[in-house]
Amino acid sequence: MKIAVMMGGISPERNVSLNSGKAVFNALKERGHDVTAHDPSRGAACMLDIDTLEIPSTPPTPEELASFSTKKLLECASSNCLDGVDVVFSVLHGFAGEDGMMQALLEARGIKYTGSKVLASALAMDKVMSKIMLLAAGVPTPEWTTVRATHEITDDLLKEIRADFRLGMVVKPNDQGSTVGMTIVKSGNLDDIENAIRLALQYSSVALIENYIEGRELTVAVLGSEALPIVEIIPDGGFYDYEHKYTKGMSEYMCPAEMDEEVAAFVQQLAVTSHKVLGCSGYSRVDFRLDEENHPWCLEVNTLPGMTATSLVPKAAAAAGIEFADLCERIIELS
Repeated sequence: MKIAVMMGGISPERNVSLNSGKAVFNALKERGHDVTAHDPSRGAACMLDIDTLEIPSTPPTPEELASFSTKKLLECASSNCLDGVDVVFSVLHGFAGEDGMMQALLEARGIKYTGSKVLASALAMDKVMSKIMLLAAGVPTPEWTTVRATHEITDDLLKEIRADFRLGMVVKPNDQGSTVGMTIVKSGNLDDIENAIRLALQYSSVALIENYIEGRELTVAVLGSEALPIVEIIPDGGFYDYEHKYTKGMSEYMCPAEMDEEVAAFVQQLAVTSHKVLGCSGYSRVDFRLDEENHPWCLEVNTLPGMTATSLVPKAAAAAGIEFADLCERIIELS
C-alpha cells in the first residue's frame, strides 16, 4: 500500500508531530509498505528525508510559528507529491492539522486519510464546543468560563474569576494541545491569574478557564468503538506539562491503571460515549481527572493523539497485546 505520513505542520505541537510521524513512518516501512513522509509547512516541496530529519526537543518559538502560512497547506494538499497515494496517515497535531482544515483539503482532493472527519475534528479541537457536547450527552466535565482576546482584563474580571474557582483553576488555550500555553493557578493571586490568561491568549483567541480537579490523571484510548486499557499518568513532580509528556523518565505510567473494576469500566464507557458524541472515527484518546471520591471528569478528546515512543495510545495498545506496527495498520484499516 502507498502511504503518505503527514507530519510537522504549523502548530505549536509541530515538533511532537514530527516525532510521531517518524515512529509511524518506520513502523509502516518495516511492514513492507511504500511510505513517504510529508511536512505540509513546506508547501509543494513537502517531502521529507526521514534519515536526515533533525527534530528539536522544545516547541517552536513564536517567531518560527509566525513564519508559517496556511497557504502552504493548500500547496501541499494539491501538489503531485500525493499522486497515487492510497491513504494519508495523519499525525498532525493542533491548529491546521487536527482541527479539520487539512482533513477538508484532503477530502477536496479525494484522498483517504486516517482519523476523524472534518466536523468531528473541528468539534474536538474547540474545547468549549466539545464540553458543551459532552455535557449534553451526560458526560461530566469541569465547570468553566472563557476570556476572549477582545475582552479587557480588569481587576473586577480577575476577582470574579477567582471567586468562581476558589479551589484552583486550569487556564489554557481553547484550541491547542500538548499543554502548550497551559497554567495551573492555585494561589488566588490576581497577577498569577492574569499572567496565565495572557499566556493562553498568545496561542488562541480564547482562554479556557476550568475548575481544577484534585486527583488522578487518566487517559483512555478508543480504537474503533472499543476502549483500550486505562493509562494512569504520574508525573515526577509538578504537573503533566510539555516536558513531562515528551521527556523519557519524567513521568511514570500505569497501564492498566490500578482501580476498582466498576470505576474503570465506567471511565471506559464515558470515553467511548465521548468519542461517539463528537462523531469521532478510527481512534481517539480521551483525557480524564479522577477526583478523590472516584468521580471521573472528562477534560478533552484528542482526535489525532501522539504516536511517539512516550505516547499514551501506543502504551494502551501494548497493554491490550497490540504491537505498535499492528496499531498503525489497524488505524489504516479503520479508515
